[in-house]
Amino acid sequence: MFRRFFEEGLAQSSYLIACDRTRQAAVIDPRRDVGQYVSAAEAAGLTITHAIDTHIHADFVSGSRELAALGARVVAGPGAGLAFDHVEIPHGSTLHVGDVELVVLHTPGHTPEHISLIETHPAEPPRVFTGDTLFVGAVGRPDLLGEAVMRTLAGQLYESLFTTLMRLPDDLEVWPGHGAGSLCGSGIGAAAQSTIGDERRNNRLLRHSSRDAFVQDVLSDLPDTPPYFPRMKQLNKEGAPVMRLAAGVDAPPAITAAAAADAARNGAWILDLRSTTDHADGHPRGSLAIASGPKIGYWAAWIVSAGSPIILLTENAQGAAEVRRQLLTVGLDDVPGWIAGGFEAWRAAGLPISTTPLIAAIDLRRGQVLPSALTIVDVRSPREWARDHVPGAVHIPLQELSSRLGEVPRHQPVATMCEGGSRSALAASVLERAGIENVMNVAGGMSVWRTIESPAV
Repeated sequence: MFRRFFEEGLAQSSYLIACDRTRQAAVIDPRRDVGQYVSAAEAAGLTITHAIDTHIHADFVSGSRELAALGARVVAGPGAGLAFDHVEIPHGSTLHVGDVELVVLHTPGHTPEHISLIETHPAEPPRVFTGDTLFVGAVGRPDLLGEAVMRTLAGQLYESLFTTLMRLPDDLEVWPGHGAGSLCGSGIGAAAQSTIGDERRNNRLLRHSSRDAFVQDVLSDLPDTPPYFPRMKQLNKEGAPVMRLAAGVDAPPAITAAAAADAARNGAWILDLRSTTDHADGHPRGSLAIASGPKIGYWAAWIVSAGSPIILLTENAQGAAEVRRQLLTVGLDDVPGWIAGGFEAWRAAGLPISTTPLIAAIDLRRGQVLPSALTIVDVRSPREWARDHVPGAVHIPLQELSSRLGEVPRHQPVATMCEGGSRSALAASVLERAGIENVMNVAGGMSVWRTIESPAV
């Protein structure tokens, strides 16, 4: 038995494999919201006996401890050094899950302890689970442990790819740990899986004939590093608190607008999960604009201080449960409640409200209906900025905004800008929360700006 679970917001894949004779099962790279695996196992009459992490993850909380609380054995790569009960399996060893054999390959480079797993079973095609070493059309980034070791890790990644994985049979199926959109590698393809032969032929980074050329290439094309990644690695090494999530994630309690305001005055963050337009028209003062969708937890982890309470402004308990699930997945555990009655309840209670004026990108492009002395703060990535930007704009990537507030004018109008308007809405709310007034958001962002002809000079 084999099943892939894909988390869109993190572009992350985890896998349930099982022996159809013994009904034993293993989950490879489980996320913390383990209810999905438990439910699938129960429906098929399986017992999850192993929770296997290919490496110490940087972008999400591992679910291994949650599964261990249900009786699973936690398995990690050599040298993982986890601060909780686990077994480290060396290169070349074989792990048995009933009749399923998992041959362990130590494939360091993305991390030192990284392993890949070759699965063989009489009733299934052979597969290799490559974690974050090899993706579809890409490879894992070797820099997440810092500049001091990234060149060494890049060299290890070369060896893992060229002397270990690329020596496997061409028809061996490749099932990676991430898909397109993940920042654990650059240029990851959208397909769920590949083969060793396809990667050998089509993966640009596997065409290098020398180690030095590969190292130079992989280090010259690194994606952004979300600010929460180091915290997540430390949390996974130490072991996140067990939340007993086998039955799923419940909604936090509904609370009054007044209780939410009290919590905010005491340091809680309010996440406004309505649309960017609704937030702009009026929102609880100091709330963060993160429109509903699969990446709520991801963006919240970029901004919200670790350990801070989070109040949700959302439509109903069902939506609050989904948001809490996403937040738990990135280690944001303290969610005291969601505001019953939503924004209208906040307004009816006479609580502080702010607005965020929207500037149409067409007006910005043509210089129409704009305040004087406007400072445009572009919060896109360095790569996006290098491609194109509004002349005269100030570049402060979103992940650096909270630490570079001193570069944002406090006594003249400021407009935040990104590619489409969502990140800039979040950025504008970060500035507002920091006490910067007269902040606007450029609706449509650069995606609209570059389609409009500039005014004649």
